[in-house]
Amino acid sequence: MSGALALPAGHDGASPGRGPGAAAPAGPTAELSVLASQGGVAAQYVAGGIHQHYTVGALEPTAPGSWQPVGDTDLLGLGVHRARAGESDGSALPPYVLRDVDGQVRAELREVAVTGGLVLLTGDSTAGKSRTALEAVRAVLPGHLLLAPPWGADLRPLRRAPGEPGYERHVLWLDDLEHYLGPGGLEPSLLTALIRTRLVVLATLRDERYDTLREAADGADGEGGRNRMAAETGLRVLNMVEPIVVRRRWSGTELARVAQIDDSRLKEAYRRHGTHGIAEYLAAGPELLGEWRRAERATAKRGHPRGAALVAAAVDLAHVGLIDDLPEALLREVHEVYLRALGGSALRPESYDEALAWASQVRYGVASLLMEGEREGTYRPFDYLVDSVARDPAVPDPPDSVWHTALEYADDRTRPLIARTALFSERWAIAETAWRPLAEAGEEEAVINYTSAQLFQRTDPDEVEPLLRAAAEAGSSLAQVNLGAVLKMQGADEEAERWWRAAAQAGHALASYNLFMHFRGTDDERAESWLRRAAEDGYVKAIATLAVLLHTRGDEAEAEPWWREAAMAGDAEGMYAYGHLLHIRGDDQAEMWLRRAAERGHDTAAEILGRAADERGDLPEAERWWRVAAEAGNLEAANQLGVLLSTRGERTEGATWYAKGAEGGHEVAMFNLAEWLSGKGDVEGAKDWHRRAGEAGRAESFNNLGLLLRREGDLTAAEAALRRAAEAGDVKGRLNLIDLLIGEGRPDEARPLVLELFGDDEDSGKEILEFVESVRHAGRLHVARTIMRWAAETGRPDAAHNVGTYYYAEGEHEEAERWWRVAAPEIPSSAYNVGSLLAERGAHEEAASWWRRAAEAGHQEASLRLADWLIESGEPDEAERRLRDLADELPEAAFVLGLLLFDKPGDHAEAEYWWRRVEEQGDAETAFGCASYLAEHGDEERTEFWCRKAAEAGHPRAALNLGALLAGRGALAEAESWLAEAVRRGLDAAVEPLTRVREYLASRPGS
Repeated sequence: MSGALALPAGHDGASPGRGPGAAAPAGPTAELSVLASQGGVAAQYVAGGIHQHYTVGALEPTAPGSWQPVGDTDLLGLGVHRARAGESDGSALPPYVLRDVDGQVRAELREVAVTGGLVLLTGDSTAGKSRTALEAVRAVLPGHLLLAPPWGADLRPLRRAPGEPGYERHVLWLDDLEHYLGPGGLEPSLLTALIRTRLVVLATLRDERYDTLREAADGADGEGGRNRMAAETGLRVLNMVEPIVVRRRWSGTELARVAQIDDSRLKEAYRRHGTHGIAEYLAAGPELLGEWRRAERATAKRGHPRGAALVAAAVDLAHVGLIDDLPEALLREVHEVYLRALGGSALRPESYDEALAWASQVRYGVASLLMEGEREGTYRPFDYLVDSVARDPAVPDPPDSVWHTALEYADDRTRPLIARTALFSERWAIAETAWRPLAEAGEEEAVINYTSAQLFQRTDPDEVEPLLRAAAEAGSSLAQVNLGAVLKMQGADEEAERWWRAAAQAGHALASYNLFMHFRGTDDERAESWLRRAAEDGYVKAIATLAVLLHTRGDEAEAEPWWREAAMAGDAEGMYAYGHLLHIRGDDQAEMWLRRAAERGHDTAAEILGRAADERGDLPEAERWWRVAAEAGNLEAANQLGVLLSTRGERTEGATWYAKGAEGGHEVAMFNLAEWLSGKGDVEGAKDWHRRAGEAGRAESFNNLGLLLRREGDLTAAEAALRRAAEAGDVKGRLNLIDLLIGEGRPDEARPLVLELFGDDEDSGKEILEFVESVRHAGRLHVARTIMRWAAETGRPDAAHNVGTYYYAEGEHEEAERWWRVAAPEIPSSAYNVGSLLAERGAHEEAASWWRRAAEAGHQEASLRLADWLIESGEPDEAERRLRDLADELPEAAFVLGLLLFDKPGDHAEAEYWWRRVEEQGDAETAFGCASYLAEHGDEERTEFWCRKAAEAGHPRAALNLGALLAGRGALAEAESWLAEAVRRGLDAAVEPLTRVREYLASRPGS
């Protein structure tokens, strides 16, 4: 129905995303206690259960090694994957191909060479991280010394004492960073100290390991039974740097560079890499993975089932935590589990020796499925296989028997690593088994984690209390924290408080946080003091909770630095809140923090990133983030994604996202879904969703519901819906209600609604006029005239102007002039319109007086018309003055000024200057206007010049007129081409003259 706005609501109509005021996470709502474990590992007990995470284990610390010149380093020895053999010079590596991230890597290296700092490259195995990093350091810092410590090395000796020289021109190379994050490794304070000495720390980290670290801190994020833990040391290091991501798949630009290099290996990789990256193909990763999977079939079908089982065993043993070289005896025992799962004897498996030989055979001159370890009789799986399995959600977890067998082979060094991995994997029984002998030996970490594993399995707290009490009485603050938690479970609150106080006095932040929870609600002042202490000691949950508390009571200035601290510590909600604060201020760092929060599953951060990408026109990026947010349940993102998809023509998928948002209660998504259903002919569905959207607060949905009901003839229900829209402030709803009432012969009810609209604001007058136009075009002239008559009676100048405009459109020029005269004292456009009507009747002098009035009020078109009249009236000086005032802004004025100056005696340079300005600034329409002006004044030569300008710029009517001019002076061939151009541009008026010209040309002799 005319007057209805029934288009999908886009970004401007959508409800705004949460600002900082809504960004804060809710504070803890349930009584809880916190269980801690050694080395920053934390588990938290809430009425429903306990949750615990592990830190990355490390080998026994060793010496960090010695420095060597960057130029003398061996890339293969530093971790670069060997490339498959080719027909070139036999070198182990092909020429280096610049990656898209090279500029960023090298720029950051130059910067940290001056200031000190960490540069971290992340990506999949065989993405090219190590080669990219080392080629960059060779190119940018060739005179530096480089140290590549062995995995698990003790990095603490690198710390400089006060007064010792710094590390200018030194690079610390940490390939596979996770191996340097354990005890004695890189932790935040050491990294900060090294940076102060201007050391360049260059590191790589596989995505699978990065995700493991991140999940170790993020897995307990949220409310309810799995509250936030203290972020582990490794993640704190990662949060000190923005990693540079090296993509596994190469971009088109990178592939173009590959194609230009004369190397047989690169040429083959370029031809055959398929969906894989170039570095990935060169390292033979995809082929090795495929060969392993194909080997699972029977030997009769050319399979190697026992060999495949050996590889599977090695991969899963690495997954459970044995990231060191694996003894052959362990592989021999464990692989039988995997062979039986494949089919066992039915596959006619090859002998063990044949299987081992097949699995350890070097392929493509690059790598084998089982790589030989550093110690004789040991093997390790090719890391590409480990990462590929970790990325595949369809791969089942290792069976319990593998864990238990690994523990049988474990010693005091490897057992804690398996135990921590079991904790992280929530294999509580295995974790308990792993920790038990160490706990019985009295090791503090083992006691803490052993008792935590028992509690995770709902073991009676009475069973673990004696172990914890012994350790607590011996002075272990970690045991004191967990003993307090156990006592809390038993209802011994006062004793729990005493143990937490003891641990807090020893500096344990978790104990301080538990004391906050203990006093919260009964002694809020004391509770806040313990919360501040926990936050100041670095407990992430306390930092975020303190930020919430300060934000809730309106202390934003103090809350912001705590949000920043929470973000720096890896808290997803803190990253979002801090990033959003920066986003509101327009800070460039905002996107980095929002991106980090989104990558940790924060859907509102992802929604804001989508909106930011949309605002800068990056629709693929907007779609990516909106999909992430929508799939996580963000209703705003679901609606925005629906709008984006619908706008590009994918309306059915767009509607599915509208439906997700609508079902969740998003009023804009409800509206958009209703409109989609209406367009598909599902009127009942459309009415239902418009009704729901209206009830949810979307007033325009009541408007559209009223229109649907009116079409069906249910005028009573339509009126009720339109009244609800009008009462909610929807102007279109009010106008449609007015239309209905007038049409039903109830003008007395409609008139006050019109007058109220004119009393609201000036913009309503324009909206009323647009509505009246739509009603008039729909054939309801009586409604249109009635509304305009009432509008005129308000006495408002803008209403009088709009009434005049309406009558002019109706062809009633006298009525139009009457109302424009009423509005003219206040509205320059009305004065101009009166002048134009008078000029049409030949009353030029009176017309000029009205144009003068409008010009003095700033109406440029009136000033231009007045100048033209002044020229014709013999007053060129005043005309020139007015034209000069306009010429810089209006090309038409510059054109007329040029004509005026050209007709003066003397130099025509200034006239030509203004015409050049017209050519530079004007468009096709301006040029055609110039031609029309000259034609009216009989200047045929210059008319043709400007007509040609307009035609060459694509103006179809100019092409028609130029063709007519040329035909008039006999240039028929050129006339035909311009007339044909006019027809080609869709001007039907050019068809008839073109036909006549062609008939004449065809009739001439010799044609």
